[in-house]
Amino acid sequence: MKIVRLTTLLDYGGQERKYISFTQDASMLNHEYYFAAIGHGGHAATTLQEKGFNVTIFNQNVHITNLKNIWILYQWFKKIQPDVVHTAAAEANFHGIIAARLAGVKVRIAEEIGFPSHSKKAQIIFRWVYKNCNKVICVSRAVKEFLIKIGEINSAKGTVIYNPVSTKKKFERTLSGEFTVVCVGRLEKVKNQQLLIKAFSQLENKESKLILVGDGRERTNLEQLCVQLNCTEQIEFIGFSAEPEKYLAKAHLFVLPSLSEGFGIAVLEAMQQGLPCLCSNVGGIPEFLEENKTGWLFNPTTEFELDQKLSVLSKLPKNELEKMGKNAQTFIANRFSEKEYVTNLEQLYQQLHD
Repeated sequence: MKIVRLTTLLDYGGQERKYISFTQDASMLNHEYYFAAIGHGGHAATTLQEKGFNVTIFNQNVHITNLKNIWILYQWFKKIQPDVVHTAAAEANFHGIIAARLAGVKVRIAEEIGFPSHSKKAQIIFRWVYKNCNKVICVSRAVKEFLIKIGEINSAKGTVIYNPVSTKKKFERTLSGEFTVVCVGRLEKVKNQQLLIKAFSQLENKESKLILVGDGRERTNLEQLCVQLNCTEQIEFIGFSAEPEKYLAKAHLFVLPSLSEGFGIAVLEAMQQGLPCLCSNVGGIPEFLEENKTGWLFNPTTEFELDQKLSVLSKLPKNELEKMGKNAQTFIANRFSEKEYVTNLEQLYQQLHD
């Protein structure tokens, strides 16, 4: 079969890392794959091309109101004649599914990667879009339940396929004597790094360190917040890194304060490295991070809870933190693997195509 995987951007982020994980071992793939982005490319597009995959970057305005995208995708689908079109992210779902339906593509699969904040009008539109899909993949049970709740899909239409976590290179642990926290994620409002910075600035030990890995539109605001809180010397902004594991290896604790998280692949990557995690109790995260068993959870809408838990964990003996990290690492071993993900997806493609 010829399969198109279409998304909004192919730069960096959880969605893009998923495509890289999917193609990690090309010998596992039994079909011909085309990757495409309506908007711009970047790190993920380059990585896929270097692996020998066909990658198309349309460099269009991705906004849903830019209906020209439907015509562009329709023409492309008619040209390459795919058997399956699998879209992911709202804009790609909207433009891609309509274009695939018009082009007569037999199997149309949309993928919801988070919790859409759709208006009533948008809910009606996406309800219609998803009716034109054979299936809607949800990256967690929480996402599927949310889409059912807002009426965009019914239970039969949705199917849960968890994201894969690549087997990453393990960097030698190089912990300093001082308590060090790392956070990996785009610097955007929804990732809520400002809450973490505020909580971190309240720690009694002013020798503690915070490493922020990622880039985005909130970077300037976050740097200004550090100045206001007088903690610039303790906080390091790394920017985007293709190897976040080397920063995980420097930390005693991983923290993810997101306000919304469809799945939380960065958390699993930290757990894979044996790093204890303190994360928001939102979205798919509680489906694999259990309080006091594989990590710790907090409500990201209240400053007090993160302040309190971060303070307690900063004073824990290092061996207790390491024990929790080992628990987490053991729990996810052989779960969320690339092989399992590829198998689940290709079985779905075959089932819908037959």
